[in-house]
Amino acid sequence: MEIRRFVISPIQSNCYVLAESWERGANAVVIDPGDLALDPVFSFIDEVGLKLVANWNTHGHFDHVIGVDHLRQRYGVPSYLHRDDLVTWNRAPHWYRAYLADDAPDLRQPDAWLQDGDELTLGDETFTVWHTPGHSPGSVCFVGKRVVFSGDTLFAGTIGRVDLEGSDPGAMQASLKRILQWPDELEIYPGHGPATRMGHERRHNRFLLEVMQG
Repeated sequence: MEIRRFVISPIQSNCYVLAESWERGANAVVIDPGDLALDPVFSFIDEVGLKLVANWNTHGHFDHVIGVDHLRQRYGVPSYLHRDDLVTWNRAPHWYRAYLADDAPDLRQPDAWLQDGDELTLGDETFTVWHTPGHSPGSVCFVGKRVVFSGDTLFAGTIGRVDLEGSDPGAMQASLKRILQWPDELEIYPGHGPATRMGHERRHNRFLLEVMQG
């Protein structure tokens, strides 16, 4: 399994290309295409010769999904979202305009819905969908054997904001308590910032420490 991170959004969100390998023709997915200017992502996919098969979205905030339709138009792949974030998804163009003072078209609806416990397969890797509301109602994490894409639920040293439209601090606390099940060796690829490991976060992330102490 290969992972390439792109930071293309003005909000510095992470967009990931996840592939079986970097061999030509290998299957790949894009996680969280968070800007309209996706040329670096497209160039990488095309130059390597990857076969894009899907778009997985950790949640519906504009800095994670605003480029979804560009991706779908270019590669004809389905986009997946948790149903509880449909309102967030539909509001994404509004917040893009509000934050960046730039225009953005409305998004077409997701092609398929994610549910807690769903399994998504890419090559020999299987990722389980964990519904982790708090940052947004339909936030999810994609949990594999060795890596997890945590969206804006968990970052290196901190967590996602819970003061936004649709956020829920109580739900976030419950989600953080749940993800304490993750093993220490699990490598975390978050929606913003650098990768980290669960063991490090369990020992040093004050939000997880507060949950454990509570």
